[in-house]
Amino acid sequence: MNYASQAQKVKSYVVELSTKVQRDDCLVAEQLPHNVKESAYKLFYQTIKVPRPYRFEEPNPISALFRLIEHSLDFINPFQQVILKQLEKWWLEWHFVATMNASLEMKHVEQQRFVSSATEHPMRKHELSHYAKLFTILPLPVCNVCMVTGDILKLNQRFVDVFGYTIDDIPNLKQWWKVAYPEPSYRESAQTMWGESLAQANKNNDDIPANDYQIVCKDGSKVIMQVSGISVESEFIAVFNDATERLKTQEILSDMAFLDSLTKIANRRRFDEKLHAEFKKLIKVNTQLSMIIIDIDNFKKFNDRYGHIAGDKCLHSVAQKLAETVSRPEDFVARYGGEEFVVLLPQTDNQGALFIAEQIQKSIEDLAIAHEDSFTGFLSVSMGVHTVKHGEKTNHVDFFKATDSALYYAKRQGRNCIALGRHE
Repeated sequence: MNYASQAQKVKSYVVELSTKVQRDDCLVAEQLPHNVKESAYKLFYQTIKVPRPYRFEEPNPISALFRLIEHSLDFINPFQQVILKQLEKWWLEWHFVATMNASLEMKHVEQQRFVSSATEHPMRKHELSHYAKLFTILPLPVCNVCMVTGDILKLNQRFVDVFGYTIDDIPNLKQWWKVAYPEPSYRESAQTMWGESLAQANKNNDDIPANDYQIVCKDGSKVIMQVSGISVESEFIAVFNDATERLKTQEILSDMAFLDSLTKIANRRRFDEKLHAEFKKLIKVNTQLSMIIIDIDNFKKFNDRYGHIAGDKCLHSVAQKLAETVSRPEDFVARYGGEEFVVLLPQTDNQGALFIAEQIQKSIEDLAIAHEDSFTGFLSVSMGVHTVKHGEKTNHVDFFKATDSALYYAKRQGRNCIALGRHE
């Protein structure tokens, strides 16, 4: 079948959606607004016709459609690719559910029409053969479970290939939970999450909602799977989607959102989040929090004299040296903007912060970046240092202002120096 017109509909949908979600600053498929899945669901039924009664099709029409789209990716950017991959996963699951429902409806009709044994009737056998083939060829791990007894009724070959378990290894849910989730506390949380998903599906008469689970395979390796499914009378069918690539993409996109593209350290957005989080800790825990704001001296003159390419290289070198010097896992370095950088030092008093500032000053001197408009002849920095303690009547905004005021005091003193913030 030629899916050219359907492919064009999907392309237009992805392009339009990517524009909307980028404007809303949503970076990964899991952060899309709730109504997106609904609109994708409507498009699925407008685009893919599920025949009644169900007729076996190979290749799967979803796979055929998305392979056609992949052959014309000139229109697509990396973020649109993320959406497209998520869309294909949804559609594969929905197509499976839709064809299953079509088969079940046919079964019900046959049972009403024929008094003789349904399992022996030739039309019933024909329908069952289609269901069996569908179950077998689905390119995702699938298992069929009796909700009453907990017995695992059937696994497809893809399930065995991915997890290594056969029906003999996991004859029932009790054994599945034991071997796939060997760590007791995680097993308990996974069982709770799955139970809640089943209850939600039964309450709403809907599909079993997807959640991520870390599963231990037979060979001891671990995989993260997005597990969803459908419940059919006294049985449910669980469908497993490999979440590794999605999570990797999510991590990359998240890094892109919080990483300064030039210096490769955290950006201002990430700093704001970190500052809020550390202040929350400070309210609860009897500790101290220090901040250092760093400004490259006469950086505009540096750019004017040496050019912006040299200026960018300078910013990158300073950022990397800061990250190298501020080395505790709990410490945090970010580019605040322009030639300004900021360092957060949890559980650090004034003297400890001053020591770190002096180490930073020395490390920048060691770079020995020539700067003819600096009185030292080399690149230098000015710094403001301030500390807040648990119980002080202040907030993160005033904390930053106090540190920034210390920085400007250092600059008024002739630059290339460190100034401590004053406590009101």
